[in-house]
Amino acid sequence: MSAPLRVLSVINELYFGGDENRLLTMARTMDRDRVNVDVVTLKRADEHVDSHYGTMRSQYRDAGVDVIDLGEGHPNEGVPIGSPLRMWRSAEMFARTVGAVCRFIRGADVDVVDAHLGPGNLVGVTAGVLTGTPRVVTTYHVEQWDPRWMWFAVHQWTLANADAIITDSHACAETIRRWMRKRDPNILVIPNGVATPVSDRAKDELRASFGLPMDPDVRIVGQISTLLPTKGHMIMIDAARRIRDRFPNTAFLLVGYVREDPSYKEKLEARAAELGLGDRLRIVSYPGPIGDVWKVIDVHAHPTLLDSLPNAIIEGMSLGRPAVVSAVGGIPALVDDGITGFVVPPNDANALAAAVGRILDDPDLGKRLGDGARRRYESGYTPQIMASRLENAFASVSKKKGRRRSPESVPSP
Repeated sequence: MSAPLRVLSVINELYFGGDENRLLTMARTMDRDRVNVDVVTLKRADEHVDSHYGTMRSQYRDAGVDVIDLGEGHPNEGVPIGSPLRMWRSAEMFARTVGAVCRFIRGADVDVVDAHLGPGNLVGVTAGVLTGTPRVVTTYHVEQWDPRWMWFAVHQWTLANADAIITDSHACAETIRRWMRKRDPNILVIPNGVATPVSDRAKDELRASFGLPMDPDVRIVGQISTLLPTKGHMIMIDAARRIRDRFPNTAFLLVGYVREDPSYKEKLEARAAELGLGDRLRIVSYPGPIGDVWKVIDVHAHPTLLDSLPNAIIEGMSLGRPAVVSAVGGIPALVDDGITGFVVPPNDANALAAAVGRILDDPDLGKRLGDGARRRYESGYTPQIMASRLENAFASVSKKKGRRRSPESVPSP
């Protein structure tokens, strides 16, 4: 049997997010007889920034996944978009990080560069091209950034120079395929695999820490996602008012870190207060184990407006939680309407409230949906299933370097 493949995963930062969770799950689940994974972040830990956006560095450390930190900061913080100074600093940072990744590739004899999202994609692919190393890009949509005149050409080049593009849903794969100018790109759909969340804290203790009612008869409807407008929190709050009118013994928990708009959380809280939900709706950013959050959630709602295949939905499925989700991206292929959850149109608070109400009104229905969701999870969305598919993808791409794998070490896809 030949030596394991050496894979270098390059990511910009380790904020709380779906791809950061996916990378962590991959790194700690891979069969180390087949693949060894090194994780490189472009940015260093920053107490001020990390406390605002949330960081998963402790989760990586607790899982025994070493993170190599290239030490870059945030030199463009406060510099206007389009400013020559901003572009100069970005160019300097790009050159430094590409050089550092190239040195690591050569020194560690890396077989495959696994580039993740935005700057991680660009730096990883560029370093792979310069060193002649096979490269894989992981992305979940056609990413956009400023300045737009530069974005289109750079992003086209980045994706075109990847030996494989990995995404988590067929809907996203088709969007990328239509956008790319390169014909027949090698796009691999490998759905997320998530570990079943766990918690060692008591439910009463957690309800108190989140500011939720202590009455066990009050059921909790929860949404777990980054605090971004595209995640549909305003729809959730409008639906919460309708649900509360019909089911007074209900409270709502929205959990996530703010991204992009620092005032977004305040806007959500103002809308909740306007609708009279101030005492029954909590919006929190929680740095602890996500299992603590799931422990208090009875019904999961995910009314997103833009997504590919959210980890939160898969986490809820793994726990057998009944869910109401919106029909965007790869979600309708993940959740079977009426069998493993309810799928409603996006941006429709009435439909969301009605579907959640059906579950609250019929506990047996909720249990059937949750049981179906758990079976669906076990059939295709566990960490082991995802890791095995990624191992096969890395082994296939590595052949470009000329490294030969013994047949017994690389099962057929």
